Amino acid sequence: MDLRDRLARVAAARTVLRAAEERTTSKRSEPAKGADPLPFVPSERRLDLKGLGLELVGLGDPDPLTLAHLGLRGEPPRRWEDIVFLDTETTGLSGGTGTYVFLLGTAWIEDGELVLRQHLLRDLAGEHAFVRAIHAELDRFRACASYNGKAFDLPILRTRVVLAMRGELGVDESHLDLLHPARRLWKDRFGSTTLRQLEASVLDEPRGNDDVAGALIPERYFHWLRTGDDRIIEPVLRHNSRDVISLVRIADRVARAVIDARGGRAPDHAPAALALARVFDRNGERDAAYRCYESAYVEGDAAVRARASLPFARALERRGDVERAIAMLETLLALRAGPPSWREQAESRLRRLMRVRWRRHELATAS
Repeated sequence: MDLRDRLARVAAARTVLRAAEERTTSKRSEPAKGADPLPFVPSERRLDLKGLGLELVGLGDPDPLTLAHLGLRGEPPRRWEDIVFLDTETTGLSGGTGTYVFLLGTAWIEDGELVLRQHLLRDLAGEHAFVRAIHAELDRFRACASYNGKAFDLPILRTRVVLAMRGELGVDESHLDLLHPARRLWKDRFGSTTLRQLEASVLDEPRGNDDVAGALIPERYFHWLRTGDDRIIEPVLRHNSRDVISLVRIADRVARAVIDARGGRAPDHAPAALALARVFDRNGERDAAYRCYESAYVEGDAAVRARASLPFARALERRGDVERAIAMLETLLALRAGPPSWREQAESRLRRLMRVRWRRHELATAS
């Protein structure tokens, strides 16, 4: 995809996001006249996938190896429709049994659209019904995707399910935590890898100044419970919906980077290329790993070159290019690159490569 197409997708995504933020929820479950108020309020809206600028997520079936790059732990789902993207808002940031989930935002692929649903708890006394509802929703999916959910969202959800139902949160068995691939690709480039930072730097869609800070969300929620003024909670709902939509778009950008690297277009940012190379290596994708190691070594500064050199030498050896691996390590050692621990490993690898070269020379001479 050329630059013009990418810019067009960004512009379309901006239009969709603005429309989503400006609209009130399109489907809202309200109690019948005269009935007791519901302890929680579910709402739902649908967004066009292409309007969000997506190129891979939701289009075709997910590749298991690409899902591994997205941070998958557990058995890979076979369809995008089997994955629920989620984000929680809670009454505190420290976790523990005294912390409630009061808002669950979820998104999933259905009929070529992204379904965005939010469950808002409007009465803490009704938490059991709330937890049962969100448990039933999550139980429909085989995997979940989150942003740092392994450390925060999922443990809190699991605690609430255990306390309210004495049940289990099965969706956690197959989990894509997008924080880790985002850090691999963008931390060295942008410093911060919060969703807000990635929206500005990667998605080219910075949030406005009216976005509510996460640290202030618990206070807003309790204020809303006391007053019932929906103007207090609406910024929290917008914040949560933006987080969930950004999860989907960041997953798509990570997947795009992986597919590009497989096709020979390694990231031009050396630390990102090195991080991708290591994951490709672990997954047994040696050709893609080699190209990313080479890109990291060629484009990187002295520190990145030193980190890339040993696995790159191994990749060169696997490809039969022992002479290039030897020349690379000899040059770096002559320049006294890397810390003492690296030099020790490099000298050991160089001795091994020289033994390989000598054995090959002996075999060639004997034949």
